[in-house]
Amino acid sequence: MKFLNMASVFMRIFNLICMMLLIGHWSGCLQFLVPMLQGFPPNSWVAINELQESFWLEQYSWALFKAMSHMLCIGYGRFPPQSLTDMWLTMLSMISGATCYALFLGHATNLIQSLDSSRRQYREKVSTSSFA
Repeated sequence: MKFLNMASVFMRIFNLICMMLLIGHWSGCLQFLVPMLQGFPPNSWVAINELQESFWLEQYSWALFKAMSHMLCIGYGRFPPQSLTDMWLTMLSMISGATCYALFLGHATNLIQSLDSSRRQYREKVSTSSFA
């Protein structure tokens, strides 16, 4: 029974990590989509890195890197925001990343506490029965 409980815990953590990666993917796609819809302005990160005509995997990799560096709050990537739109995208990405990080910590703490719930219940029953 303990094995099934551990498997459930790992599956919940795995699902949470997959959710964070999905949000990172969406953010990366949005990071590239907005400059693309604007016609790749010369001050956009895509134009600065000369990615307009690059292979899609290189474009996606750079966009995902930019999104994940914002989401993990480790900086702006290679270039800080150059326009108002880029600044708002950066802030949106940072807020979603901070939210994911907080959710991950909360869920991980909850899962760790739930692993020890049977032992805690046993100790509570033993401690209350010894006083009776």
